[in-house]
Amino acid sequence: MIKPITKPIILKYEDRMIEMPAEIEENIKKFWSEAKEENPKLFNGENHSVESVVEKEDCIELKVAKTNYATYLYNERIGIPDKNFRIIHIWSGILLETTDDYFIIGENEDTTSIPKCLQIPGGGTSDEDIRDGELDINFNLKRELEEELNLNLDDIKYEMKYLECPTEKRSVYGFIAIGKLDMTKEELNTHFKNYKKYLKENDLELEFSRLIFLNKSTAVQELDKIDNPKREYLRDLIEKRCL
Repeated sequence: MIKPITKPIILKYEDRMIEMPAEIEENIKKFWSEAKEENPKLFNGENHSVESVVEKEDCIELKVAKTNYATYLYNERIGIPDKNFRIIHIWSGILLETTDDYFIIGENEDTTSIPKCLQIPGGGTSDEDIRDGELDINFNLKRELEEELNLNLDDIKYEMKYLECPTEKRSVYGFIAIGKLDMTKEELNTHFKNYKKYLKENDLELEFSRLIFLNKSTAVQELDKIDNPKREYLRDLIEKRCL
């Protein structure tokens, strides 16, 4: 479920690891070992979880602490029934639009945690995104966009527009921006193919196997025709931007 962002959201960071009961930790270790056997390229890096949300008159304040990718993935695929220990992952992404009115989504590479899944460019937070005791979600988005598409967020006119909120199926807070590229569909596709070639030649991580371009006037219908798995927010986001 996504909703418009109507006031500033502050992510207050606490430099500590969220502790899990021993039984859950053991289950996560076993799950991660099996996941690594299935996909050796998975990396158990640090990320973050929202522990509390306080809505104030002039802002919304999220209290954030450390967790790791194994715990996030376990919670996403298996689930942690005890809500006291539920991991609420934080991510940012951007729905880009070309000058000739196409929306851009990516198809995940086969080595990612959800192969062939359709999603917008973006990703989870890390300690690189911490600035003066807060998680800087705009820096997170800038970093992810450079890694995935070799695009500079500073060159894009964008606005942080929507917030993906936790559901029973997807335990996240996602910050979704809308951005206008100064490139056509063909120009971006050529740019991406050149970048993909560079990543492969240098044995660097590749997030997307290809880009998919949805004509703004028929984007929802085009998306519905694609059989790939899709992130839960994606159709709702595209539908909102087509209204």
